[in-house]
Amino acid sequence: MQTMDDPSGHLHTVPSASALADSSTMLYGQQYQAYPATASEMTYDAAGNRLSQNVAFPYGANASALAASRNQSFINNAPGSGTVTPAGNGYGIHSPFAPAPGIYGVGQQHVQHSGPHTPLQHSHYASSHIHVHTQPQGQASGHTHAKHPTQRHSQQPPAASSAQPGSGPPQQQQPAAHHNPKHAHAKANRKGEAESNRFANVQLEELEGTIFDVCKDQHGCRFLQKKLEDGQENHVSMIFKEVLPHFSSLMTDPFGNYLCQKLLEHCSESQRTQIVASVAPDLVNVSLNMHGTRAVQKMIESLSKQEQIDTIIDALRECVVMLIRDLNGNHVIQKCLSRLNGKNNQFIYDSVAASCTDVATHRHGCCVFQRCIDYATGTQKMQLVEVIISKALALVQDPFGNYVVQYILDLNVPDYSEPLITKFFGHICGLSVQKFSSNVMEKCIRLASPYTRKHLVAPLMQRDKLEMLMRDSYGNYVVQTALDFADQHQRLEIIEAILPLLPLIRNTPYGKRIYS
Repeated sequence: MQTMDDPSGHLHTVPSASALADSSTMLYGQQYQAYPATASEMTYDAAGNRLSQNVAFPYGANASALAASRNQSFINNAPGSGTVTPAGNGYGIHSPFAPAPGIYGVGQQHVQHSGPHTPLQHSHYASSHIHVHTQPQGQASGHTHAKHPTQRHSQQPPAASSAQPGSGPPQQQQPAAHHNPKHAHAKANRKGEAESNRFANVQLEELEGTIFDVCKDQHGCRFLQKKLEDGQENHVSMIFKEVLPHFSSLMTDPFGNYLCQKLLEHCSESQRTQIVASVAPDLVNVSLNMHGTRAVQKMIESLSKQEQIDTIIDALRECVVMLIRDLNGNHVIQKCLSRLNGKNNQFIYDSVAASCTDVATHRHGCCVFQRCIDYATGTQKMQLVEVIISKALALVQDPFGNYVVQYILDLNVPDYSEPLITKFFGHICGLSVQKFSSNVMEKCIRLASPYTRKHLVAPLMQRDKLEMLMRDSYGNYVVQTALDFADQHQRLEIIEAILPLLPLIRNTPYGKRIYS
């Protein structure tokens, strides 16, 4: 047996190495490792020196000196001095958890001692104190947890075991279970693969009578789309037969709408005609849906016969303006503009011209109005320009309508721009002090012919109105543009009108720009 002292200074005996090897005795939850020894009992002092069997461990005044001696051995017998668990600790116990040399960044050669270490100097080296590190099962024994040198000596000793003497070694504390997101992700992937494999070995004939329900399933919809892509006529006919009565509802389904688009690609002309006819009564409502709008656009792309086109036109004719002003529906109208010819699109131009203000002053409508101009024939374009000119004063002051007016000006067609600019004669001063219309006034000055520009900027010669514009945050830009683009004679007239006002506006924030 081997005698060891506990933190209180009392002597205890532990089994010898041979006894441990025979009985697989565990010490503090770990296999006990000892140096080879005989079966006889061995006694060690605090410094780790072997004592004779009959020599008792001393108590009393010399105990602290022996403890200090043993503490010094803790520092000097391991390569990394000051480590929590030295490799050789003076008790014949070999610890597999000893840190590698220099693990704390302090080698043995860097240790300086100003004097003997006593229990009062370092509580970690208290007399008769030993650390036996335990480790959860399955964890690599060579893995250590190093601490910063400033934290080593503040480590608290292990809590005393609450087990009763003779009741066996204390139970190891199991590590806390932590949720591993990787496991959850892998589980979800396995579940997704199982779902996607549901149709791996399924024949389409087995789904006869249930295809409508399969269309609304994510993986079922993909399965059916693949069958359509295979191009087998009997498969296309089977899917078409079961889907046709429910085509409108499938077009608005998150998954079914993709099957509808695929079926429109691979079905025959007669089948496509039947689909268009069946959807026509619900075409407007489907176009307003976030999923349905894509299916309707696909339908318009796939139209190949005039009969099909006429059916679509009749279904949309009465609701063009409503669709234009809708977040989803406006894309259907734009698809008609890009795919149908001018004659078939005339129903759109008639509706837009009749409701010019409602369309041009809307967030989505102003964009569709510009697309109408892009795809219009000469006659249709003139039809829209005439309406815009008649509504110019109202549109130019609107946050969205002003972009439609500028779009006409940017065409740089005198037949369109000159009549439009004349609509602003006599109104330039009032329009120049507004946020949206002031931009249009600058563009009109830049693009107008000399004759039209002269009449447009004539009101700027009036001193009271000129002073107001020069002090305004928007109007001063119109004055600057007039100075830049006016002809020589008119520029001199504007300068002569400004000179008497310079002392009044020299120190104003906006007048400085004119002065410079």
